[in-house]
Amino acid sequence: MREKNPMICPVCGVAMNHHADKIDYNVEAHDAAAVDPDLGGVVEEAHTCPECGQTFVRAERVEA
Repeated sequence: MREKNPMICPVCGVAMNHHADKIDYNVEAHDAAAVDPDLGGVVEEAHTCPECGQTFVRAERVEA
């Protein structure tokens, strides 16, 4: 399945591959609204660039 909003590599501009979803339990007070109440942390997407090999993480985008 193709992602609706692929992450673009900030280094080389290529669409990155989404590899995993991870939960970050180290949430600051100002990020409390982003916490998934069922999981107890912020869900983050891990991406890797197929061109340059860089890896980046971003908060999961929740669609309303």
